[in-house]
Amino acid sequence: MSLSREVDEQFTAFFRRWRDPLRRAVVAWTGDRFLADDVVQEVMLVVRRYWGRYERPEVLMYRLARQQLTREGARVESLEACRGEVERIPAGEGGRDLAVHVDVLRAVRMLPPRQREVIVLTQVCDLDVGAVAEILGVGESTVKTHRSRGLRRLQELLSGRLTVVDRAGGGLA
Repeated sequence: MSLSREVDEQFTAFFRRWRDPLRRAVVAWTGDRFLADDVVQEVMLVVRRYWGRYERPEVLMYRLARQQLTREGARVESLEACRGEVERIPAGEGGRDLAVHVDVLRAVRMLPPRQREVIVLTQVCDLDVGAVAEILGVGESTVKTHRSRGLRRLQELLSGRLTVVDRAGGGLA
């Protein structure tokens, strides 16, 4: 197998593994699915250009996404329009689960910026503390502090919603 083909296959495997987590992160940060698609496409093109130069290309990927959002002013769309669409979905078709998802995203977006970034990277993207520290350029203890404060704040923000969901016979408890 040629070196070029092997590199293409490695990048393709990387792309398949990391495309969706990156998209979920951008949606969680901004609430804009269309912006997320654009950011993922742009970031993956840059990562491909620099493929093989980084030990942990996923760290580069998240850093690039954050930089691009900062450059674009990170248009943040309101989730209220999405909520109206969700409420029209019958509960039997996953509407209740989707409504809870929208509430969680709204709560995440209410967190202070650093807590929001840490929560998205650790909880949504399932990255370890070391990777998140490297992406954000902070120490691991800082990541742990922001994660615990963010999770505590999310619990406070969602406590009313969780009570309603639990009484409905399902939930996030």
